[in-house]
Amino acid sequence: MRSTKIYSFPRLFLVFLMLLLIGACSTKKNTFTRRAYHNLTSHYNVYWNGMDNLRQGIKEFESGVNDNYSLVIPVYNFGDKLSAGKISQYADISIKKASKTINKHSMLFNRKEYVNWIDDAYFLIGKSYFYKQDYAMARRTFEFVIKTYNKNEIKYDAMLWLALANIQIGDFNKAEPLLDMMQSKIKQGEAPEKYETDLNLIYAQFYILQKNYASAVPYLEHSLELKPAKKIRTRCMFILGQIYQKDGDLENASLMYKAVIKRGPSFEMEFNAKINLAQCYDIKSENREFIIKKLTRMLKDDKNKELLDQIYFSLAQISLKDADTLSAVGYLKKSVSTSKNNNYQKAISALQLADIFFKIPDYTKAQAYYDSTMQFLPKDFPNYKELKKKTDILTDLVLNLQEIKAEDSLQALASMSEEKRLQIIDGIIQVVVAEEVKKRQEEEEKKNNQNLFGLNVEQQEMPGSREGRWYFYNPSTMANGFSNFVRKWGRRKLEDNWFLSDKNISTMASSETFDTTGLTSGADTSMKTSKAPGIKKSLNRKERDYYLQNIPFSKDQLAASNNKILNTYYNSGFIYAENLYDYGRAIETFETLLERYPENKFKVPTNFELYQLYLKLDNKPKSDAYKNLILTKYPETDYAKLLINPDYYKELSSKQSEASKLYEETYRAYSNQQYYMVINNADIARNNFKTDSLLMPKFDYLRGLALGKIEVVDSLAAAMYQIIKDYPKSEVRALAQNVINFLGTQRNSQGQPIVTDSTTLLSPGMKLYRYDPNSVHFYVIIVNGDRVDVNALKIKITDFNAKFYDLDNLQVNSIIFNNELQILTVNNFESAEKAMNYFINIRDSKYIFTKLETTGNYFDFVISVENYPVLYRNKDISQYIRFFEKNYPVNK
Repeated sequence: MRSTKIYSFPRLFLVFLMLLLIGACSTKKNTFTRRAYHNLTSHYNVYWNGMDNLRQGIKEFESGVNDNYSLVIPVYNFGDKLSAGKISQYADISIKKASKTINKHSMLFNRKEYVNWIDDAYFLIGKSYFYKQDYAMARRTFEFVIKTYNKNEIKYDAMLWLALANIQIGDFNKAEPLLDMMQSKIKQGEAPEKYETDLNLIYAQFYILQKNYASAVPYLEHSLELKPAKKIRTRCMFILGQIYQKDGDLENASLMYKAVIKRGPSFEMEFNAKINLAQCYDIKSENREFIIKKLTRMLKDDKNKELLDQIYFSLAQISLKDADTLSAVGYLKKSVSTSKNNNYQKAISALQLADIFFKIPDYTKAQAYYDSTMQFLPKDFPNYKELKKKTDILTDLVLNLQEIKAEDSLQALASMSEEKRLQIIDGIIQVVVAEEVKKRQEEEEKKNNQNLFGLNVEQQEMPGSREGRWYFYNPSTMANGFSNFVRKWGRRKLEDNWFLSDKNISTMASSETFDTTGLTSGADTSMKTSKAPGIKKSLNRKERDYYLQNIPFSKDQLAASNNKILNTYYNSGFIYAENLYDYGRAIETFETLLERYPENKFKVPTNFELYQLYLKLDNKPKSDAYKNLILTKYPETDYAKLLINPDYYKELSSKQSEASKLYEETYRAYSNQQYYMVINNADIARNNFKTDSLLMPKFDYLRGLALGKIEVVDSLAAAMYQIIKDYPKSEVRALAQNVINFLGTQRNSQGQPIVTDSTTLLSPGMKLYRYDPNSVHFYVIIVNGDRVDVNALKIKITDFNAKFYDLDNLQVNSIIFNNELQILTVNNFESAEKAMNYFINIRDSKYIFTKLETTGNYFDFVISVENYPVLYRNKDISQYIRFFEKNYPVNK
């Protein structure tokens, strides 16, 4: 009995403890044991695991986030949408853990929370959404914490993170009051001083993301005084160095970079600190040789192999400060050619080269480098739109200049004897064959060097040129062929007996290359002289006919060639004058035009342009000469009237304004079904505004539609046919043709054509799709069901969703699209933005797309619920892809 009592006591104690724990699990009563239990278990069993998981995710996330050291880096780099997608699996787990903490352990009585970790759980949810870049949810969560736990210290953490969320989405107007309020509370002693460091860092972030760098400096400097953690302290020093350097304070910038290097930062930051330190070289200092020696040593270091572009760029900056432009150009070219992974550095080096050549000016080389720049320059780069505009202008100019050279070269060949012409062509064919051999030998190297940056500017093709086009449209081939010709014949003038030794001036072509893409198509290749009998069309670059077929042998062909040259001279003159403000070259171009073609369709406007250009250059004798020429020889032209009456165009513009107002009234009348008024207004326009070539087609089009409404359908058709005849080049022609096509398909029960709603006729085609960014969206991928295992693909997508979008409850469905294709949808996303975030992240999944890439074509995009049934009925995937690319730009 005694032994039985001894063993039964522990058992009774265990039973009692179990009953106590079971009772403590409940959150219905506010007792000490229950509070102790839920505080303990919520902290260590749930919340701690969630926080630890997020810390692990942040650690992996930060290791994969790269800074663009060519710009002032931010205090905090939270990555892009792609990197946010990679942390989402950790964030989702943390949200689950925190939510479990709240649901199972919260003890709220009389609006007071008795479990200490519940507010931390809400805060953890907010941070998790923040790192997922779901800033809307993050903001709502932080606002909830501030409002609900306004007596807890955690509200200050939430205020700072709420400000950060607003900063990240660019809502600076909401971020600033929060920061100011926090600063005020710290100064007044309401908030602990420990928040001052983070506050200053976030203030700096606030100004840096607005590119207001000067305002960020005091906060960065004060942060350093408060001695934050080593990593963020080093980062602040680097940022200060960048800002000082940007402001021209090279001495303080150098001090900061030296301090960064001493602190042993990451390899990337240390390297860029050394590069920037070199760029802080002052011509007045005595450190030039030391800096160049240091950079040269960095060039030889194998660990810098992938960073040669930045080293060469730094050497270029030193050369520019020394006013050694030639050396700077050489270093910049090396920077461009050695740049492999840093597209931003490629763009910056190419841009600096472009600016140098533009100032010379060498517009051809400038265009090449501007074009290279625009391939890699981010759209948020300062002056991006201006640079793109300049690039487009230069491209237009270069293409015009190339066309002149191409046509001159063709005419030069046409003037040669057949024997000499064939000798040159045979030499060209030898070059083509040699290029093919070389191409096969260097095929692997070429794969790694597909873009323009791997080529020397003097050897690269201009935009639009491709191998396989005709010799005279291929710059490198043209240069090689011409070199062979010069070696044999010397430089010769375009004239009879060009091959005589005393004729040493060549106008055929220079070593400067050209490109005239598209001239071969539709060219008149009929031969009407005995110089080129039996020429056939050819696409083979190793046949003589390939080169002969476009040479202007006949009078008609020569006239067409001269017309092209005339147009390009005229266009080039305007580009020089109105876009580049290079009045000297504009004058040279226009005068060359008049010299080569004294009687041409542009002679009056060309003379007027020369008058204006010389007027701008204050060359009165020349401007008066062109003015008098116009007044005496062309007194009836608008240009003469403008010279006599400076207000002539104002009066003409006023008349055109009246026509525009009448057209607006006519359009409204048609929309209001006032068809007789439409016809009447169109007749008034014909009588009063016959010279308005832009609006008359539109008046006639509305008049035709109105006739179709009040008369028989034949009147409508006849009016549309008349518009096509009268205005073959007007944009209205396509509308008229659309009406005719529509009438051909729409018939009533008696077989007569019928006309339906006017909107069908007022636009070239009905707009099938409507863009609504706030609509619910699907992610769609369309695959060939015969080549792709659709079920396996669905499983892969489901796995991806479970890993990265576990909380979003996404559904994957599939249906047959047509006989071959199947369509898979992932739904639902509450907005276009969320759908596009998913689109960007899933595109990065090799698990899903690697096999698709090798199996066959696929299409993927996002689509709204309203547009999805339209696509399914229409079946025109390419049409929707165009709509998608226009309205849903991919911005990582």
